[in-house]
Amino acid sequence: RIEDAVRERGRVKLKGTNLRTNSGFEYSAERVLLAAGRKPNSEVLANEYGDLLDRAGFVQVNPRLETRIPGISAIGDLIGGKLLAHKAEHEGIIAAENAAGALQEMDYQAVPMAVFTEPEFASVGLTEEEAQARGIQTCVGVFSLQANGRAVALESPEGMVKLIASADDRVIGAHILAPQASELIAEMTLAVKHGLTVRDVSSTIHVHPTLSEALMEAALKVKGMALHALNE
Repeated sequence: RIEDAVRERGRVKLKGTNLRTNSGFEYSAERVLLAAGRKPNSEVLANEYGDLLDRAGFVQVNPRLETRIPGISAIGDLIGGKLLAHKAEHEGIIAAENAAGALQEMDYQAVPMAVFTEPEFASVGLTEEEAQARGIQTCVGVFSLQANGRAVALESPEGMVKLIASADDRVIGAHILAPQASELIAEMTLAVKHGLTVRDVSSTIHVHPTLSEALMEAALKVKGMALHALNE
C-alpha cells in the first residue's frame, strides 16, 4: 500500500506498507505510473474489537477465514492480501461452506491477477525471485509471442509467456504479457492450484491458431522442447 510519494533529486521515493508482511518499505524510481493507496474501513471495530485488527487495520483470520470470535468470519478487502474482487468472491464461498460444516482453507498461491493494459498482463503463483527466496529450485520456460501465429495475425506480437516450475516439474507460477492475458491465466491458475506438471500442460492439445498455444510452448520450453522457438 503506497502511503507517501516524494520527489528527490529528479527521482520519486515511495513509502508504504507491504500488505503481505505488514512491514514498511521504501522504493525509489525515475517515474511513477500509478500510486494508489487503500486502507480498510475498519475504524468502527477499533474500540471494541481492536484485538482483531493488525497494525494496518485489517481483520486477522485463520486459513479457514475465521476470526478470533467463534462463529464470525471475515473476507475480502477487509482481511488484506490482494485486494481483488475475485479473491473476495472465492473467500465468500469458502467462508459460507465452512459455516455450513466444511473445513476448507483458502489457497492464496492460486489467486490470479490481471492488469488491463494493452497488451494485458496476468500472473498467478510465485515469481522466479519469490521461489528462489523460499529456497525452491526452479526451471523456467519463456516463449515469445513473436513465434505465435495468432498473435502475429492480430498484429500484437509484443509479449511473452513465462512459466516457472519446481524441481519436481510442478507448475508453481506463470506470467503472461499478451492480448487476452486475463483469459489465458485461467489455465495456469488451474495448473498451480492442482499441482499439475509442465508435462500436463505441454501434452494437452491446444487449438491452432490460438494465443493459448503460447502456454503449451512455454511448458515445452521448460524442458528445452519448444516447437516454434530455439531451445537453448
